[in-house]
Amino acid sequence: MSAVRSCALCQNRSNITDQQTDDVLERITYHKFPTNPERRDRWIEFCDLPKESFPKSAYKFLCSSHFTPECFERDLRGELLYGTKRMTLQKDAMPTIRSVSQQLKRTTNAIATEEEDRKKRKQEVDKLLSGEVAASEPIVNPFRKHVCDRMMGRERSDGSVKPLHIIPPMSEEELVQRIVELERETRWQREEIGRLRATIDGKTEKINFAKAELVNVAILLQELKEHTNRHVEDRIAELLAGRFGEGQLASILAGLPEQTEAQVLWTEDELAKALRLRCISMEAFAYVRQQLRYPLPDAPQLARWIHSVYLETGHSSAAFRLLELRKSALKKVELVCTLSLVRTNAPVRYRYDGMRDQIVGPNALLHCLTVQGVFARWQQIVHIDFDLILSREKVEKTITELHKIGYHVVAITTDCDATIVRTWDALNVSANQHYIRHPVTDNAVYLYACPARTLATLHRILIEDGFVMQENNLAITKATLLSVLSESSTIYQRYLSDGALLELKSNPDLARKFISLKTTTALRLLAHTDDDEEGLLSTVTTLFDLFVDWCDLCMTTNGQNFTPKQHLITELPYGACEDEQNIVLDGMYDVMESIRCVNADYEFLPQAVLLSINSMRKLLPDLRAYYPGEVKGLPMLPLSTTPMNGTICKLKECIQRQAPTFRPLSVNDVLFQLCKTVASVEGYPHVTNLHLQQANLFGEIPMESLHRSDEPSDPELDAVTDANACDYLTHMIVARLGQKYDYLGEASSVIERTGGQYVVKPLGDAFGCVKPSALWREQAKQLESYVCGMMHEQKDSLAESIVDSILARHPRMGRDLLELYVRTRITIRTRTLNGQLDETTNMDRQPFS
Repeated sequence: MSAVRSCALCQNRSNITDQQTDDVLERITYHKFPTNPERRDRWIEFCDLPKESFPKSAYKFLCSSHFTPECFERDLRGELLYGTKRMTLQKDAMPTIRSVSQQLKRTTNAIATEEEDRKKRKQEVDKLLSGEVAASEPIVNPFRKHVCDRMMGRERSDGSVKPLHIIPPMSEEELVQRIVELERETRWQREEIGRLRATIDGKTEKINFAKAELVNVAILLQELKEHTNRHVEDRIAELLAGRFGEGQLASILAGLPEQTEAQVLWTEDELAKALRLRCISMEAFAYVRQQLRYPLPDAPQLARWIHSVYLETGHSSAAFRLLELRKSALKKVELVCTLSLVRTNAPVRYRYDGMRDQIVGPNALLHCLTVQGVFARWQQIVHIDFDLILSREKVEKTITELHKIGYHVVAITTDCDATIVRTWDALNVSANQHYIRHPVTDNAVYLYACPARTLATLHRILIEDGFVMQENNLAITKATLLSVLSESSTIYQRYLSDGALLELKSNPDLARKFISLKTTTALRLLAHTDDDEEGLLSTVTTLFDLFVDWCDLCMTTNGQNFTPKQHLITELPYGACEDEQNIVLDGMYDVMESIRCVNADYEFLPQAVLLSINSMRKLLPDLRAYYPGEVKGLPMLPLSTTPMNGTICKLKECIQRQAPTFRPLSVNDVLFQLCKTVASVEGYPHVTNLHLQQANLFGEIPMESLHRSDEPSDPELDAVTDANACDYLTHMIVARLGQKYDYLGEASSVIERTGGQYVVKPLGDAFGCVKPSALWREQAKQLESYVCGMMHEQKDSLAESIVDSILARHPRMGRDLLELYVRTRITIRTRTLNGQLDETTNMDRQPFS
């Protein structure tokens, strides 16, 4: 190994630079200080070295980095004679580059200098052949007489050359003897060459074996390094687990490159902490993340997390984390809230929800379980689903989650239509038992029907069948009102016609315009001018006055700062003038007890009003006991679904723009429209919007990037329709469960050895080698008739109920077989119906059957 050479002017060392490149023409070279005193002094002066500390015997070098490329030339003579490529420093070269930044890379332009190198090589060859330049080694022509070493001219001590000694002519015998000696010497050389070749072959084999061993060692070292790295990463993760979350640990171990941040799966806890810091101070968030390099998600990731609340169905854990963050900005009394179940029409494509075991169709309703502040203006959707059947378990789970993060649920607000009866049954409540028990505190949580929806139901009853006052048996119906109101009257045309009924379905606010002071004034004038012997108009006017007062009282806003003398009692929060306000409630209570709806399907209306009045009267003293001195009155508007009206109305407009021909959207399309609507709605603020605004996250990501694509369908079902579903399922179940149930039939298979084990694999593609038995074919036909007869029921636990029904008739059948058949058959049915929807321009509101 050659000695290590180091540069006297920089830090370059030959043992390092020689490893940086395999190209000898590009490699950094090292050059001794010249022996010429003048040139050596100039080199020493350039290097700022004192001459006194630089003796003549010093072994100093300068590297090629301090010379310009013009100072070097290729050693063409060496390339021709020895095949060695190298760059040599010109004799008069002087160093001119001192700093590293001034260093120029020594390159050779192959295209520009190829012709020059060829000319130089030709010149060198010509000089060697002509004898102008003596070769460093003799060039021997094997066809000429051999010139021995002793015949070469030897240099004398005085510098002269001794003449060559020419061998004198030999006799024939001497020549023969010389030939024999040469032949003997040749045989010996050949034998020596053979021995050398054998030695070379042996050493080559050993070298190759050593190389293979080195490769194996390198592989083992790499595996050991990877194992060590994994062990180190596990150890680092173990040590930092108490201080950092999973996403932060992944970011730390990845080295925090910008391109990997989007691949880190941050936990909700990490996202919540980062959002809290950004809400406190954007400058602190930027400093901690960029300057301190602390692992935190960036602004687009925080914005995407907040918007994700509305992009998934079911219970939203992210919504509860955002509510927990919002808690610090609210007073204790402002944490009092109510659960409100809001819904709207959302035409979506048929979809089988395997988690809920329920079918969602084109007539679906989008349900949003919303938390609303009673004494503060805020709301937040915490549960989203289609055709949701509200159960006591879901309600208690939501109340428990809110209690854990410090929120106090005091009421549950529902709509006022036929589905309210199902909600009452699920929660086990009635007009007398008008509350449920808090699952944690055991306090009362009161049920309440939205007054605006109740008024709309009253309006619908008047248009359709009407009701009867049981005290005087007076029927107030559309027909009786028509007897005193002409069909051409403004009141009848605007509020009692069939067109008004259609408008009422899409615009419940029409009822508030009908049952109003303006209408009661007009009816009162008619009662005075027309013959009202039966007192119909007077009764209707009195009822409308009462309905208006009751509705106004139930729609009051936050009244912590109110002046009773400047407002009507119905405009003040309930409890501000409690005695006078109770007179309104008593009157409404008495009327609802004396009303009988002509259509029995509307019997829920009086019960809903009675339940709401009982809850109002109980809730106010409970809140005053919980928060003494803080609750002067109870604002009733937050106990209704009105705060969500702006969001729902705008969502309907967005859905209609997306589906102008009533073609159903996908579930992800509707959820994306909900997300966009919530982000743009004004008025009653959503907690997500409050966080986006406080953290300045609006516009961090384009809204279109939030749209999620639908899950890919099963390619095996692409060619399956209702017509061939039974045959497909017959073969499919034999292929999957034939090993478990022998009577199903046979599926050809082959045994293969994989990974040291024998595995049974089906032979052929799909179900081509499946042979169902005659018994199973007949049984499958019966299953098809059972399933098709019950598949039309749109309810939760659909597949489970069908399986239970079949097992009741055939208890010996396997439950796993039935579940596989029923669930796959439902999926095929939904795919078929979606295909029919795609073929039509306008949506046909057909039943699922």
